[in-house]
Amino acid sequence: MIDWAAISNNWHRKRLAYVSMILLINIAGFFYYIYFLMENRYLPSPFVYDKSDTFMDLFNVLSRAYDDGRYTDWGSVYPPLSFCILRLVNFVFAGGRYGDPTLMRDNSQMLIVGFCLVYLAVPAILLKIRYWKDFLNNEKILIYFAIVLSTPMLFTLERGNLILLTPILLALALSKIGTARSLCIALLINIKPYFAFLIIYYIARKNWRGFTTCSVLSGLIFVISGLALDNHFLVFLTNILDFSQEGGLFSLREVLALPSSISAFSYVLKNPDGAMFASSFLNSESIAVIVIIIESAKWSILAISLAILFVRSRLMRDAEVLSLLVVVISNLGIWVGGYTFILYITLIPVVIKMRTKGLYICLLSLMAIPLDIIPLFGNFIGTQYSYLAAEHINIWWTMGLGSVVRPVANLILLILLSREFIVRKHKGKNNNIVHHTGFFRMVMAIVEKRRNYV
Repeated sequence: MIDWAAISNNWHRKRLAYVSMILLINIAGFFYYIYFLMENRYLPSPFVYDKSDTFMDLFNVLSRAYDDGRYTDWGSVYPPLSFCILRLVNFVFAGGRYGDPTLMRDNSQMLIVGFCLVYLAVPAILLKIRYWKDFLNNEKILIYFAIVLSTPMLFTLERGNLILLTPILLALALSKIGTARSLCIALLINIKPYFAFLIIYYIARKNWRGFTTCSVLSGLIFVISGLALDNHFLVFLTNILDFSQEGGLFSLREVLALPSSISAFSYVLKNPDGAMFASSFLNSESIAVIVIIIESAKWSILAISLAILFVRSRLMRDAEVLSLLVVVISNLGIWVGGYTFILYITLIPVVIKMRTKGLYICLLSLMAIPLDIIPLFGNFIGTQYSYLAAEHINIWWTMGLGSVVRPVANLILLILLSREFIVRKHKGKNNNIVHHTGFFRMVMAIVEKRRNYV
């Protein structure tokens, strides 16, 4: 007779040991960052090379929240809801003061403290969501600290990026059904527009009621927040199109800080400075061919993954469909950014139930640990003002191992997830049917099975 309790206990012990190892690595990385800061007066890679720019994702956008020319003059690509959220946060923690972004940062210490508190609260809230129920409390405690000290999370904190709020909404989208899920996806889209890819879930499922609900909610949130914020909010749509077609918008060091897509490599090779560096090893024709191969491989894999999603959707749980789409989003290009790695926290309870869960967890771990402390090359980039040191410092920039490993591991994750659904024969069975109410009328529609999302 099989002793399932013993097997379960053994599995939990192995999982606890693995989480402990990742936590220790992240603790070591965190103390390295602190030591480097104390010795050199600025943060090392992967933190952005402009050492005067700490927290400026937060304060630049916050300053635009009070500027009527945010869309017409500045060409902002942040949806109106993002500005409304930041106004609320600013009111709560700083009394609503605004002005020049640098001056705001210097005079809004409570806002920085508030953002740090949000940073600490987000993983705690995530771990309270029901779909983490299979993890023991001691596992959750270790996972919490491993998340807080992970490199992508620390990178997001140093930048002060609003994406920090999105893992909670994504986790709810994975664990809820019906209108609640639609609302979470709609809010995500109105914080970061690339989450619009999640609507593909409804198309793949042929859930046209859900598709309509999510689309209408997204539009309503956009229009209501836009009217409350700015009469020119529709210019945002034009700005998004212009941004997606803009070439050379980012510096090489920005792109290589925490890349999530292999497009970072092709971007570097297409840039004159990057091509000049590569010309020491390759001729111009070889560089052009490598760029084509990188982009062709990426887009082919993305297209195949989406095709698999449609063809094999009936064998995938809802959370698996959404998880695959999240990984697709992260691989899209440099404009998505390494911030998206923090979304992978929400995928852990999903992939842990898949056939090749060990590989997925290893890949997620590779993207979370401080590989960047291993430098590949670097150069002196001059004297800069370091915000954390409050003085001008000579800066030696390095590109770490993480800049190469993370985008490759991310693409491998997408390939392996796609393969999982190709070879799958059965989906978990459950006869508990869940109904949800239509958005406009109280019409009950059978749309999802409860086990589809866990």
